[in-house]
Amino acid sequence: MFCLFNHMDKMNYTRLKEYYAALNNEHRIKMVELCMNNGYTVTELSKRLNLDYSITSQYAGILHKAGIVKKIRNADRTVTIVSLITIKNTGEIYIADR
Repeated sequence: MFCLFNHMDKMNYTRLKEYYAALNNEHRIKMVELCMNNGYTVTELSKRLNLDYSITSQYAGILHKAGIVKKIRNADRTVTIVSLITIKNTGEIYIADR
């Protein structure tokens, strides 16, 4: 795991812009925070965030495309969202080594 701010040389600036663009929404940040320790289905997230299912699914897609979360398709055809980053109280963003 490495801190995004301390290791920007490991990421190109286009990728960095994608990260910040995906996190430029309070609900998407809350989704990441919820999914840092536990995975949640899109339905569970939509209920916890009081958002429409379709909006929650769209936000999950934005975060997935940026590489911030991963989607896991379950046997019952639901999708579980799991965060690939950790956001510290200080605002530092840590990315899991891949």
